Amino acid sequence: MSQRVFLSSTFTDLADHRVPVREGLRIYGASDVSMENFGARDERPADECLRLIREESDLFVGIYAHRYGFIPDQSKISITEMEYHAAADARLPCLIYLVDENEPCKPAFVDEGENRQKLQAFKNALMGRHICKTFKNPDQLATFVVADVARHFAKKNATRVGKDIPVADVGVNSLRTLVDDVGLESAAPVESVTPDDWSNRRRQVYTDSRKIFLTHTIEPSSKPGQTFDVYIYLIRHDSDNLSDVLFAEFFLGPYWGNKVFPAVLQNGFIGIATSAYGTFLCVCRVTFRDGKNGV
Repeated sequence: MSQRVFLSSTFTDLADHRVPVREGLRIYGASDVSMENFGARDERPADECLRLIREESDLFVGIYAHRYGFIPDQSKISITEMEYHAAADARLPCLIYLVDENEPCKPAFVDEGENRQKLQAFKNALMGRHICKTFKNPDQLATFVVADVARHFAKKNATRVGKDIPVADVGVNSLRTLVDDVGLESAAPVESVTPDDWSNRRRQVYTDSRKIFLTHTIEPSSKPGQTFDVYIYLIRHDSDNLSDVLFAEFFLGPYWGNKVFPAVLQNGFIGIATSAYGTFLCVCRVTFRDGKNGV
């Protein structure tokens, strides 16, 4: 299984960041395709880098701080930006990481003038096309990259499921009945749970929630320091009618001050909007007009 990750960044300012990222990728089992193979310099051979992206990479990781990078003669953009465009043209999946603008940085590693303007335009384009993660230090960056790379390849190689696809044999059978999972009876090992058992449990979930579930939309954040903007809202299976819902209460956790945020029907939807820089869990309690609740 090929897991070749092209690691793109400027070098002089991000050398200390690249080391734990490369080590983490190797420990995970991926091979990093990186400028260190060219002698570790910003003035790396552009043609060879672009060839490696097109022909010998499965995933592109772009890491950007305060330097735009080396611009070859007869070019208007840096090699670093060239690499990203080559990955986009090759339709490689791209994972993008931007340094936290509030983190201290050596003045020598901060571009000014025209290069600064080009860098900002490049970053704006990236944030418009991708969900970009913000990092503070080399270890945090390495943690983000390795987790995201692992998730990407796990998704890519996950077992496909569908009505006409045979069920995969993973070597184990269900060891508990479905009611054990909700604490209704003691766990009793069984050889398997029948499709009827699963179907009945699924129907019960629909009944308990009155066919109402949480969903969300997500897009790159317009708020400085955040990664994405998300709208979390209620949907009902096979219906847009939420008239039986009196209100909903959303709880997001300590980053949001451990507050409970209420919402009522507005413009046909019941939901809240927020911004975040990483994953989080949302819990919602729905109060119906007949006084009953669902979570």
